[in-house]
Amino acid sequence: MKKKIIILLILSVFVSIFIFFPCSSIKIREYELETPLLIENSSIKIVLISDLHSTIFGENQIVLIEIIKNQSPDLILLSGDILDDKVSHLGTELLLSGIKDIAPIYYVTGNHEYWSQNINEIRRLLQSYQVNILSDNYVKINIRNNYIILAGIEDPDKRKYETPEYDQNEIMENVFRDLDEIELYKILISHRPENIETYKKYSFNLVLSGHTHGGQVRIPLILNGLFAPNQGFFPKYAGGQYMHDEKIHIISRGLSINPVLPRIFNNPELVTIIIKSNK
Repeated sequence: MKKKIIILLILSVFVSIFIFFPCSSIKIREYELETPLLIENSSIKIVLISDLHSTIFGENQIVLIEIIKNQSPDLILLSGDILDDKVSHLGTELLLSGIKDIAPIYYVTGNHEYWSQNINEIRRLLQSYQVNILSDNYVKINIRNNYIILAGIEDPDKRKYETPEYDQNEIMENVFRDLDEIELYKILISHRPENIETYKKYSFNLVLSGHTHGGQVRIPLILNGLFAPNQGFFPKYAGGQYMHDEKIHIISRGLSINPVLPRIFNNPELVTIIIKSNK
């Protein structure tokens, strides 16, 4: 009880702060990684978009579109909850219309796309904007003369809303174990970061996630996130870069703005990742 009272007091203070210092502008967060698996003096630039929930930034989504264009990415990755189960798809359609010709786009599902109970329509909508859907599979792609593996897994809510017999652990073992023998840079996109212990079993160099909304409330230098779905209060994985031996896990704080759940010291975030050769 005492812990809950303290949490409520903290929330009250930061909600008051939020009224005067709203965190609604997009923050660009950049990560630079190195690997010997790219050809000498080469690099790949990725824009990671997560948890948009169809939020609109500026007239016709122009603010977000221009920010992405200015990054000049080689790849655009969508790590789930790009659409929402209660909000119009307009914000997502405006975004995809504006970025579809910038770079190849790859997507994995989030829980809210499944909560819509209209996942097939959502898949068709995304594909109409040239979005490639990664559904418990992987592709080998060539970016600037570098071949890399790009893999994606469905959100676990697939089991509840689409395929009752769905077993993600079994599918990952069947599909991704063979990647152990492939000497290429490997990226896994998965909406939920809390399942990292499972992802670590495979030979991915980089795992990209969202879902946490940055823990909603942050206290700089003290608290990385107050609450995250499926992790609860004081989540271990709220947002940022995490190291697991040689594996790197980057979690986007997402882009959605919800007036009911304000972001406090936790701006909407667009992630850019530059992977460089260290040969």
